[in-house]
Amino acid sequence: MTSVMWFRRDLRGHDNEALAAACADGPCVPLFVLDPKFLSRAGDARLWFLFGALESLNETLGGSLVVRTGDPVDVVPAVAREVSAETVFVAKDFAPYGRQRDMAVATALKTAGARLRGVGSPYAVEPGTVTKDDGTPYAVFTPFYKRWSPVL
Repeated sequence: MTSVMWFRRDLRGHDNEALAAACADGPCVPLFVLDPKFLSRAGDARLWFLFGALESLNETLGGSLVVRTGDPVDVVPAVAREVSAETVFVAKDFAPYGRQRDMAVATALKTAGARLRGVGSPYAVEPGTVTKDDGTPYAVFTPFYKRWSPVL
């Protein structure tokens, strides 16, 4: 079954848990969406870095990266329909904008007969994984580091 791997923050072609999951059961279409909301706020240096990273990712993937411009809520379901994908894989995004965007894309995908599946994250450890015994976050680095080190 064909799936889509939607790249966002995590542009690694190697050691990428979401990419591995997307390609595990069959063909995988790698996708990056140039979101006008992001592009309008990005400076020249950030865009230069992004395009260089996308070029490198495309080379790693053997030239198969699909790049589209538009609102991800529209673009991601459209690509999923084009390739008859039932699942779109992503590395989880924990930022407020990312969570809102992902919820909107998941809703649009559901309408299109597909689903969004978050796997892994661009961080060494997902936010909220390393907490004190009472479940609250650390305020001091040394105790955090002692708890975090064995998790790696």
